[in-house]
Amino acid sequence: MVKLLGIIDLLAASLLLAAAVGAEIPLSASIFVPLCLIGKACICLTDSGSIEDIVMVILIVAAIFITIPPWILYTGAAFIGVKGVASLFA
Repeated sequence: MVKLLGIIDLLAASLLLAAAVGAEIPLSASIFVPLCLIGKACICLTDSGSIEDIVMVILIVAAIFITIPPWILYTGAAFIGVKGVASLFA
């Protein structure tokens, strides 16, 4: 179960990296991954990891509608990517 949650984090990191480099992201992926992150964050809302998931959802959804500076997207991808790798190897 923890490995699946780590894979969801890595998918979110890849979405943020794709948005940072200006790649075209399929709308279905831009909807599915944030929904998975919201569901994952609802497991335990008081955890700092869940708060990070909610912030990343806001960042991914905002990147659909507005142009966000790449350094913000890279930073978000790094945070969620490290959390995803840690969950994957836990």
